[in-house]
Amino acid sequence: MPGVVVDHWYGTVRRMAVATSADAPFPIISITGAPYERGVAYGEQARERIEHSLRFYADQVVPTLDVTFGQLCDGVMAHRDRWHEADPEIVDEIEGIAAGSGLSVAEILFLNTRGAFVLPPAEAPDGGQRDDGCSSFAVLPRAARNGHMLTGQNWDYLAGIQDTVVLLHVRPQNGPTQLMIMEAGQVGRHGMNSAGVGMHANGLGSRLRNPAAIPSTFMRRRILRASGITAAIDAAITPPRAGSTNLVISHRSGFAVDIETTPETIRWFYPTDGWLFHTNHFLVEIPPKIADSYAPSADSILRYGRAIELMRAAAERGGIGQEDLVNVLSDHLGDGFGLCSHADLTAGEHERWCTVATVISDLTEGVMSVAAGPPCEGSFVDISLETGRVMSSARTG
Repeated sequence: MPGVVVDHWYGTVRRMAVATSADAPFPIISITGAPYERGVAYGEQARERIEHSLRFYADQVVPTLDVTFGQLCDGVMAHRDRWHEADPEIVDEIEGIAAGSGLSVAEILFLNTRGAFVLPPAEAPDGGQRDDGCSSFAVLPRAARNGHMLTGQNWDYLAGIQDTVVLLHVRPQNGPTQLMIMEAGQVGRHGMNSAGVGMHANGLGSRLRNPAAIPSTFMRRRILRASGITAAIDAAITPPRAGSTNLVISHRSGFAVDIETTPETIRWFYPTDGWLFHTNHFLVEIPPKIADSYAPSADSILRYGRAIELMRAAAERGGIGQEDLVNVLSDHLGDGFGLCSHADLTAGEHERWCTVATVISDLTEGVMSVAAGPPCEGSFVDISLETGRVMSSARTG
């Protein structure tokens, strides 16, 4: 109820109902104007989901670490000035989110840096853990059945964040309109923009980190605010980078590249036969610093091999269509951890991985098709990049 004051573990906040379309799989947050102004509007509309996200991490994830929630907040605030110098627009928006939601800047920065603390056990090999276990793809017009530029992914992560996800539609004062999907309070994750750029990402399961570098959410937002494909690639490869992330960057003109990044290195490859696919292990080169200890997760190896087989078969049938992509992303080969992943309810909440959402974007038309949860269970809803509104409750798996 708007205006009701409630006490929570992280302080006193004011609740406000989220503005959303009844047909959307997740709340749609529309913001415009200057960075701080946009942030305030975002924080006001997404307040309850931001609270939910903070509660989940504080109750279910932080207790598994050798650090407290307060120490994590202090740690991110130690980098606030450096990050503001590197990208004042993003930090100003984050400070607006804090003001609009009634939370602290430290708490919003915490949500934007969770990749720095959701880490594997110390004894696990580099690459052997699930780290944002996503499956991403791009299909060039020459390989697509409808002749369009298609891109997207299964977003696999902790099931507990399902009720924190939002769709963010941004009309900035300058630059392209952006449509993104992310955890509430974050400034970037996956999406597309009106300059024709699409970006999807996968964790690469490596401990290689540079805590002082800008967080991954910042880098992803920088890619998605780019006014063209060259600027988008530049935003991906320009250091400093905080961690190891795979990026599938596409453009509606019919271009795509996959870029494997670490804090110190970049490696890349292009589509073969008009399409590419990536999961969560290094394909081009294992970084020299971890080469001797690197052991990819069995899950990632399985998903990649299965996806390649299914994508190739679809292409040979006369071109890859949206229904083919849904079928690939809904595949269950793999003991419950296939391309379409379902939560193991016997595991602790900090270990319950599942497909949180699926996105299939048509960059040619400027339409993002989104399904909540494992794609085998739900229908896809089309969101317009231009308006940020539901177009139709469309294609089912």
